[in-house]
Amino acid sequence: MASTENQGQGNDQGGDPDRDDDNDDNQGDDNNQGNDDDQGHDGDDQGDSNHHHDPPCYCRGTLIRAERGEVCVEDLAIGDRVLTISGESKPVKWIGKRGYSGQFIAGNRTVLPVVVRAGALAPDIPARDLWVSPWHALLLDGALVPAKLLVNGQTILQPEAVDQVEYFHLEFEAHEVIWAEGAPAESYVECDNRQGFHNAHEFAALYPDDRRASFGRCLPVLEPGTAELAAIRDRLFERAAALGHSATADPDLHLVVDGTIVAPRLIDGRYTFELDAPTHEVWLASRCGVPAELQLLSNDRRCLGVCIEQLVLRDAHLRVEISPAHPSLCEGFHEDERGVRRWTNGRGWIPERFLRAFTGGFTIEVRCLPPLPRYLLNRKSIDIPKHFSRLVA
Repeated sequence: MASTENQGQGNDQGGDPDRDDDNDDNQGDDNNQGNDDDQGHDGDDQGDSNHHHDPPCYCRGTLIRAERGEVCVEDLAIGDRVLTISGESKPVKWIGKRGYSGQFIAGNRTVLPVVVRAGALAPDIPARDLWVSPWHALLLDGALVPAKLLVNGQTILQPEAVDQVEYFHLEFEAHEVIWAEGAPAESYVECDNRQGFHNAHEFAALYPDDRRASFGRCLPVLEPGTAELAAIRDRLFERAAALGHSATADPDLHLVVDGTIVAPRLIDGRYTFELDAPTHEVWLASRCGVPAELQLLSNDRRCLGVCIEQLVLRDAHLRVEISPAHPSLCEGFHEDERGVRRWTNGRGWIPERFLRAFTGGFTIEVRCLPPLPRYLLNRKSIDIPKHFSRLVA
């Protein structure tokens, strides 16, 4: 990742970005057991209002297919002709710019860019990694799909932080689908968001009589929670598997007891762990993942491990049952849900107060509800291009 000194430019480079309202500990009602139709948990600001306020933009370095060849988006100028998906070339009407210093947007998924890895959509599409703003839409199955809704933790990713990010939007006389890194993607469409660019005053000076209607999209935009989006995401998971990205339905639940891994016996959803001696530290450890990335339609942004229904510690003389609603289950656990279940974050701590009751070997039983449908294997870090450290002048 590029390393630069943050220069405090979150305000003069496009205004204060709205903080993402994601809260990893929010609970839903019926949508917390890893089902692909989970919809109600943690809305993540995915409604249509964000389409209006977050302009679709390309990151510095994105190659745009112009009449004179592929040109970096920052090197295009007003009047340059860009090829559209129709085969016609259209002149650029305006180029908006905005940029942020990383210290202002760390963890803010409404602003942080999304990368669509080379070949993620289809063979050679995109031809190279494509970096766009979160709500920038790509053309898939005849509809425009915001990149943020395609993030799958494998081939389409969103980093938690970048040192700097610069966004460039390309506007034409009408909303267009153009070619960016060989993938069909939208141009800018005015949706009451032009003031989000630090050079917005230029447009008013150039086109004082512009009276075009807002929200004039050339194609429909898919919304969260639709069957069409689920079908596209399912196909992209298949594409990721074909590219060698592996996943498993096994949460690999185990204990870490005083630093040593203890494997379970699994029978009918009950994990049984036999401990030969008393202990002072026990962790419930497992794989984990974000449902919004791993499922077809969830908007749950929490990092989830396994869903605990019951914990039992016992020996020949004593049995201790721990309800998911017990308030001492806090470190490594999310809030309990309806008092009947509680997700770990992949490493949940069993409080020592329960362990002290046993002076010899004992058994720990963990009853789990169905896990996530998939957990990613061999996750790789996101390489951030070096030009993300260069700010708009």
